[in-house]
Amino acid sequence: MKDALQYSADAIGLCLNLLVITALTRGGYRQYPFVFTYTLTLLVSTVLEMGVRVFAPAHKGYYSFYWANELILDILVFCVVIAFIDEAGRQSKLKILERRWLVLGAATIFAASVAVHHNEKLNQQMTLISRDLNICAVILDLMLWSLLVTARRPNRRLLLLSGGLGLQLTGAIMGEQLRHFSHTLLVPGTLLEILSGFLGLYIWWRALRPAPVPKTVPV
Repeated sequence: MKDALQYSADAIGLCLNLLVITALTRGGYRQYPFVFTYTLTLLVSTVLEMGVRVFAPAHKGYYSFYWANELILDILVFCVVIAFIDEAGRQSKLKILERRWLVLGAATIFAASVAVHHNEKLNQQMTLISRDLNICAVILDLMLWSLLVTARRPNRRLLLLSGGLGLQLTGAIMGEQLRHFSHTLLVPGTLLEILSGFLGLYIWWRALRPAPVPKTVPV
């Protein structure tokens, strides 16, 4: 039953991911290259994890492989948010930190999180580090929203993209925190993280898909 739910979640996630990638290939990847890179990496990592679970479920390196993927995705999320902030900053009256300071701040938070949690077991350590990185990304996403709402002409697509990312990150933080609190909350925490990820990808797809061509009425 557990395996069936896991593979069902993987299948739904892959379908949503492919929808986003397809929408991006119609021109959006030029405007949002980090979104395109993130979704491609998410697709590849999901397929690889499914293969490892099928062919080598008991391999001792599975968790290292899993957390390496998660770390890469967390770093790409930061790149996505910072790219969004750069774009929003060009349309807003507010001034915000330059890109290099945002990158430096993110690197400092990552180093501090590793130093604080280095005595934990691998799974718990990486869960806490991932939670800290997601909290930092959510803060950046809130900064992004402050730029978007003060823009002369609010960018609807960017609002949707940042909103979808914010939902995904918030769900991930809450899910990781639930799993950290108690082993009995492992399943609810995981479900919350998965469902928020689905919702985030769905919103991205709605934001990135081409606008429907209006039908012409014959005269």
